[in-house]
Amino acid sequence: MMDACQSPPSFSSPQGASHYDELSMKESLIFSDSLKDLKDLRKQLYSAAEYFELSYNGQDHKQIVVNTLRDYITKAFINTVDHLGSMTYKVNSLLDDKIGEASAIDLRFSCSTETTNV
Repeated sequence: MMDACQSPPSFSSPQGASHYDELSMKESLIFSDSLKDLKDLRKQLYSAAEYFELSYNGQDHKQIVVNTLRDYITKAFINTVDHLGSMTYKVNSLLDDKIGEASAIDLRFSCSTETTNV
C-alpha cells in the first residue's frame, strides 16, 4: 500500500516530467486547433450570409432561398453548439488535471513540511 506522503510516480523522475511536458504540449495543440476550427466556422458563416444575401436579392424564388438558408443556419448552429460542447469538455478535463496536479503538489509540500517538523 502506498503511503500518502510518497510522491506520485509521474513527478518522481526526469522521464516522468518529460512525459508530462509531452502531454501538456499535446493538450495545448488540441485546444489551439479547436479554437482555429471555431474561427474558421465563423468565416464560413459570414461567407454563407453574404452568399445568401446576394442570392435573395437576385432571385425571383425568394422562398426557396429562405428555406435553404433556414436549413443551412440550423445545421451551422448545431455544429457550433456541438463544437462548443466539445471545447467545454476539453477545458473542463484540462482544469481537472491541473487541479489534481495542484493537489498532488500541495500534498507533497505538506508531507515534506511534516517530515521536517518531526
